Amino acid sequence: MTGNILVIGGTGTTGRTLVEILHNADVDFKVMVRSQEKADELNKKGVNPILGELGDWPSVKKALKNVDSVFLLSSPSFTKVAEQNGLIDLAKEAGVRKIVKLSAVIADSGSKIHLADWHGLIEDHLRSSGLDYINLRAHSFMQNMLMLHSITIKNDNRIYESMGDTKIPMIDTRDVAQASYECLTRDDLNNETYTITGPNPISYGDVAESLSKATNRKIEYVRISPEDHNKGLKNAGVPGWLADDLTIMSREWAISPKHEPTSDFNRISSKKQFDINDFAKDYANYFN
Repeated sequence: MTGNILVIGGTGTTGRTLVEILHNADVDFKVMVRSQEKADELNKKGVNPILGELGDWPSVKKALKNVDSVFLLSSPSFTKVAEQNGLIDLAKEAGVRKIVKLSAVIADSGSKIHLADWHGLIEDHLRSSGLDYINLRAHSFMQNMLMLHSITIKNDNRIYESMGDTKIPMIDTRDVAQASYECLTRDDLNNETYTITGPNPISYGDVAESLSKATNRKIEYVRISPEDHNKGLKNAGVPGWLADDLTIMSREWAISPKHEPTSDFNRISSKKQFDINDFAKDYANYFN
């Protein structure tokens, strides 16, 4: 069947890796993209694109034709709930059997954190849709450091964060993509919510140490207040609501000195996970 799997969100950090895994496994899939430029890029790689955008429902209906399973990932925005829930509803109408939603460890409908509330509401809607589903909750991405900390690491050799010495089990997006692939291509994992984490709890001090070794520079972790963290994010161009969300998340995580990893990744995949040293070595050029 052409386009047996539809990937929505296949051009970002996690999605690109998922597309590569699916392509290398010779799985029948297509990727929904918003622009002809992105479609052309995928075509050059031998990947089947289809133009469409969440919210543009005629294009979504077209993309859903002959689809068995959907991978659902979209950028955070105030339209996220309406767009993802709308996709779920149209998928059911189109005869789609299964949706794998990439969610977040913080998912919680009713939360004061926008990201948590949105993911929670969508999870609830998917769970009650009658479709086979997997809500794949991922912990904080190691690759978020590329956006949030690479500039200060390059310019100042410093990581500024407000989490103190709290250790959290950050996960590499390559592992998120691997888990997503397993969830899409296997049915023994269906109708569950999984929380995937990295293999070890790490602090930003640990991150600084790993990056120092990988870049051959002394990188320092500077502990700052939540207020300064919030201000720094906004000065760097992060939208106000997202800066507030990230600050609240850091403050709440900092309440506990250590957050243990789960075993869910190992339930899903037999692959060895990437740890912070792997990330630092593989992404060192982004910080130089």
